[in-house]
This record gives sequence, C-alpha cells and structure tokens, in this order.
Amino acid sequence: MMKYRFELLVLVLLLLGSCKSSYEIPEKNEIPSAFEIEGDSSNSLANQSWEQFFEDSRLKNLINLALEKNFDLLKTMEKIQIANAQMRMGKMGMLPQINGVLGASQKKFGKYTMDGVGNYDTNFSTNITEDEKIPDPYRDFSVGAQFSWEIDIWGKYSNRKKASIARWMATQQAANLVQTQLVAQVAKLYYQLVGLDEEIIILKKNISYQQVAFGLSKDLKESGKETQLAVDQFEALLLHSKSLLKEKERELKATELTLKGLLGDYQVNLQRTTLSEVNFEPEIVQIGVPANLLVRRPDILQAESELQASHADVGEARAAFFPAVRLFGGAGFNAFDFSKLFLTPGSTVYELGAGLTAPIFNRGRIKANFEQAKASQQIAWLDYEKTVFNAYLEVLQVVNAYSTLDEQLEFKTEEVLVLRRSISNANTMFSVGYANYLDVINSQNRALEAELDYVSLKTQQLESIVSLYKSLGGASQFVEQGE
Repeated sequence: MMKYRFELLVLVLLLLGSCKSSYEIPEKNEIPSAFEIEGDSSNSLANQSWEQFFEDSRLKNLINLALEKNFDLLKTMEKIQIANAQMRMGKMGMLPQINGVLGASQKKFGKYTMDGVGNYDTNFSTNITEDEKIPDPYRDFSVGAQFSWEIDIWGKYSNRKKASIARWMATQQAANLVQTQLVAQVAKLYYQLVGLDEEIIILKKNISYQQVAFGLSKDLKESGKETQLAVDQFEALLLHSKSLLKEKERELKATELTLKGLLGDYQVNLQRTTLSEVNFEPEIVQIGVPANLLVRRPDILQAESELQASHADVGEARAAFFPAVRLFGGAGFNAFDFSKLFLTPGSTVYELGAGLTAPIFNRGRIKANFEQAKASQQIAWLDYEKTVFNAYLEVLQVVNAYSTLDEQLEFKTEEVLVLRRSISNANTMFSVGYANYLDVINSQNRALEAELDYVSLKTQQLESIVSLYKSLGGASQFVEQGE
C-alpha cells in the first residue's frame, strides 16, 4: 500500500512541476544575403589577420608592444583565467561529491544522561566480551569515504554546464574584442601621428614662403611701391601660421602620449613612416558577405554565446520544478579502540541510501526564478539581434566613408596643385606690380588650407580602412580556444 502511495506522490509532483513551465526559443531574424555594394567575397578582408592587413613594419612593432603591455588587455586576460576556473567548476557539477573522512575524538558523557546510563549498563551485559566494553571517557576513531550524488534526470546540471561553457566562450570573445579594438586604436593613433607630421612639414614650408613674401613687402614699402598696410597683412599671416604650427606640435605631443598610454611604455620610440610613403589601399569592396561577418566579429560571437548561456539558464530554472533524486552513502572503519580500527572485520561500516526532494511551499520562488530566466533570455536575444543589425550597418557606413573620401581626395589633389601654382604666379606678379598684396595673401592662405585639408582627408581615409578592419572582426582569432 505504501509503495502505491509513494508512486502516486511522485506522479503528482511531476504534474505540478511540469505545469506552466514551458518556454519558447526566439527565432533569429534574417539578415541581407549581401552588402549593398558589388564585390567578390572570395578574398574577404575578414579572412586576414592584423599581421597580414597592416603592411607597415613600424606599426606592426607598436601593435605587438601594445598586445604585450597594455594594462586593460592584461586585466582582460586575467579575467579569462577566472572564466576558465568557472567553466571547470560548471563541468564538474554533474559528478558525485566524494569526501574522505578521517577523525578522532574523545567525549565524557554525564552520569545522568541517556548516553551515560546506557553505556554504563551495557558494560554489564553478558552478551559482550571484555574488549567490546565501552570505555569511559568514550573515544571514537573513524576513517573512510562519503559520497553524495544528485542524479541529473531533468537536465539541471547539464544545462548549468552548457551555460558555463557558453559564458566561457563569451569571455574569450570579449577578450578578442578588446584586442581588436586595441589594434584599431593603435593603428588610428599611428596614422594621426603620420598626418600631424605632414601638417607640421606643410606649415613650416608655408611659413618659409610667407617669410619671403613678408620680406618682399618690406622692400617694396621702402621703395615706395607698397604701404604699411600690406606689410602688416603679411606679418599677420605669418604670425597666424606660426601659431597654427605650435597648435599642431601640441596635438602631436598629446597624440604621442596617448599612444604611449595604450602601449604601456612611456619610453618607447614612436618611429613612423611619412604620409607620402603610405601605400595602404586594399580592395575595399572585397569585404565578404554577412555570413563571414557573423563568423568573424567578436562582439557578435560574444552575443551569440550569451544567448546560448541564457537558453541553458532557462533549462536549469525549469528543472527546479521537478523532484530531485539524490544517492548518498559511505564506507570505512569505525571503532572506539584504535588498535581494532583496521585489524578486525567488526570495525567495518557502510551506508547506502537514496532520497527524493520536491518543491512544495517554495514553488512561488522557483516560478519567479524561471520567469526571470526567460526574461533574461529575451534580453540576450534582443542584444544579439541588435549587435548583428548594427554590425551590418557599421560596415556599410565605413565603406561609404572610404569611397567618398577617395573621390574627395582626387579633387583635393587637383586643388592643391592649382593653388601651389597660384602662389608662384602671385609672388611673381606682386614683385613686378601686376598684383596687389591681397592676391598674394589669398593664394598663400588658400593653398595652406588646401594642403592641410588634403592631409586631414588622407588621414581620415586611413582611419576608415582601420575602422573597416575592426568592423569585420579581423582580429577575432587572438585568444586560442582552450579546454
């Protein structure tokens, strides 16, 4: 009769546990099959590592130094060690707990206690031998092992293991993302330095031109062909250029310090190439398709791992509704005389049992945890969809920026050539009286602005290529997949 009651109780608990505990897996939205540009995806930039992508040996040296010494990256790598330990803990959750037991104690029972009276009376029994009499005070020696194992019938521990592995994978991708961003930051600062170097060269060259014009204006004034107004205008333009030179030198120093901060080395020699030597124009349209984007970008892989972990969390929370079956037991030796602990069969002890626990009064808390896990899964799904969507748009924005900058640079190059020619013509005409000082000042000022604009556009173009590398997750293979 008791057997049937027990089976009925288990059936009722199963029905209660399964009630209102179902959940649905959100479906991923489809993304476009290709980017809104023409190109061959067989040779995608996403398939290149940063060593292949960047050709400048000086830049490569700086990136290697940053990957070795950057403080934030070193902290991230330590966090990976924590994630590795947590993953191993999650893997071991399904294994039985086995503990060794070794103990010795001595206890004096009171005369007017149940144990004291019982031990005293037992020693007068004719059913025990002399060496079986209970000593006073009582000594207890034990050695053996105990185990406890909850059978994973409903997938609680297997889902916990899946969640820990998925979060470990997310941590790996977070580290990849940090390193990808670090490479991109170092490269962008490097090209900013290259651009500032070129701007300083241009300013110094134009200052020399302006000094010539300033000297010429003073000579013409002394000969009575020009006024003090012309001299003042040339001098003002010269002073403005010198002030702008100091501003660029200050920007250069600030950028160098920022880069040294990323490198984690304030004594590093920031050797770099010149802007005219930069030949860094990959086939920008060969960027692959969104499938490659999903495979490569660390932030997308991280979001996907978090989504998988949240799904496993729901499975673990759902398993809490069901009864848990636990096996327990132990074996070893126990005696009140140490000399008989191992030598006599009578000191052998063992225990083997099973237990069933099921939620009754705390079902509301379990249901709340389950609802929380489902909501967290929905958030993880939305984060994943948002990351994929933003990544797709980011690549299009970078490609658009590069292509328009490329066209703009062609016009700016022609403009610089024309304005350089105008400076020479204006100076010649000014010296013979066929042009006034305003013509010379305007030609010099516009030429300087055009050259600085060209350098700025070229720097932006180089930075856009770096952004494309980052947006395609080209550095996603930094952290090796471990155990």
